[in-house]
Amino acid sequence: MDFSQFLANFVPRVARKSKQVNQAFWLLETTGSADAADLKGTLDSELKLVFNNPEIYQELLELEKTGRVKDPLLQRQLNVLLRTFKQNQISESLLEEISQREAALAMAYGNFRPLLKGKQASENDLREILKNEQNVPVRKEAWEASKQIGRELAPQILALVRLRNQAAHSLGYSDYFQMQLDLQEIDGPWLLKTFDDLSQRSNAAYLEVLEEIEQAQIAQFHVEVKELGPWAWGEPFCQEDPLDSHELDQLVEGVDFSQSAAAFYTRMGIDVDPILQHSDMYERPGKNQHAFCINMDREEDIRTLNNVNSTIKWLETVLHELGHAIYEMGFEPHLPWLLKEPPHMITTEAMALIAGRKAYTADSLRRLVGEKPKALLQLADRSLKRRQLIFSRWVLVMTAFESELYRNPDQDLNTLWWHLVEKYQKIRAPKDRSGKWDWAAKYHIGLAPAYYYSYLLGEMFASAIEETLVKECQASLESPQAGKLLNKKLFGPGNRMPWNDLVHHVTGDFLTPDAWIREFASVRELDLR
Repeated sequence: MDFSQFLANFVPRVARKSKQVNQAFWLLETTGSADAADLKGTLDSELKLVFNNPEIYQELLELEKTGRVKDPLLQRQLNVLLRTFKQNQISESLLEEISQREAALAMAYGNFRPLLKGKQASENDLREILKNEQNVPVRKEAWEASKQIGRELAPQILALVRLRNQAAHSLGYSDYFQMQLDLQEIDGPWLLKTFDDLSQRSNAAYLEVLEEIEQAQIAQFHVEVKELGPWAWGEPFCQEDPLDSHELDQLVEGVDFSQSAAAFYTRMGIDVDPILQHSDMYERPGKNQHAFCINMDREEDIRTLNNVNSTIKWLETVLHELGHAIYEMGFEPHLPWLLKEPPHMITTEAMALIAGRKAYTADSLRRLVGEKPKALLQLADRSLKRRQLIFSRWVLVMTAFESELYRNPDQDLNTLWWHLVEKYQKIRAPKDRSGKWDWAAKYHIGLAPAYYYSYLLGEMFASAIEETLVKECQASLESPQAGKLLNKKLFGPGNRMPWNDLVHHVTGDFLTPDAWIREFASVRELDLR
């Protein structure tokens, strides 16, 4: 095989089909239509079948084995292709069935709205109740409504889990979760050791945060600590800070999030107006209720999907998704198409997470929303530390659950789910959840599998980047110096190198929890009272 000639013929075909898939995906996520689901499923199957050719795969393996490819850019493209071909070396019928079922599940998620008091409610509606309602029975009813989607979609998710495992088994892996770690260049034992290290070193700080939250909930709802449960938190999965939410939302009243976020990135020397012009910002029936960023063509069409309402959480989300977008904008123009992507979601999550944090950082928040009372801005600073500790425990729940889900999908998954919630989040399981499908209410389990660990690794990398910005250019994120450094070291290389090599390239060290622990988990530094 002449590898350069192969790329010249093969990549344009992949690029065209990839763009078609992305266009169908965007249509599906913004409309929830059955036709869009069918189209997306069909095109996704066609793209996977491009990588299904066993003869080409064997030739690529031979190229790697013989070491005939010497150029570093060609070597990396060979590596990317080998991992992509490998996961698609399964039967055509299995590839097609997985694609169609994923598209159908996405349509179901986009269209589902739970019933609350006989009326349909959106995710934003339920979150507002959990943030502001004082009546405990009403809160419990809203929390239970948030789980209705699990009952509806669990059979579809479990069917997909079994199909994904079938694919993994055919490729010699114990299960799909382990396959994804390998194909994403993640060492499984290192991941578990790293999360265990972070958990132990931040445990005292988390327990202090949890004590503060529980004391506030006891006072607010007039119950004993043993009566508290997930309904007392401000979000269905207890993954966000429930304190001071009303006060923090006051900070963003009347703020145009698109305009504010555009100004934020302008301070970094980056123009996000073209992204915002392509983006879909507000909720409506049939639309995916979550948020994401997508690069449609690895060229100039980068856009985000949001469901904005006037809360500080949505300001954070808009900043976060645009963080992904500027990463995609920053790839070196001459990079080959195959390398115009992050080496792993960890690295792009780090950029998005740094940006999202600024919604809770007093100095940045003042620039984002204008002059506000100092006491309110200080509440945001305190909330950021709580949020990091709370979210770290949620990632531990999700990572452990997914690993077990794919290891044995026939076990009592709801019992497992609540066991992990109690183990890591230390939140009491509510009564009468036996036989329920609460785990299936979490969007990522069905449609972003083997992904959630990336958020916590991204948070670790984000803290390391913030230290690097201070060290290398004596500047905060909102400065042209930071924008230039990130463009050069983080965004520009694309997928030239494995993700952990990119971490070292940016920070001078490989990824550890150290910077995150210094920033968020020192008990002495936590101002919680």
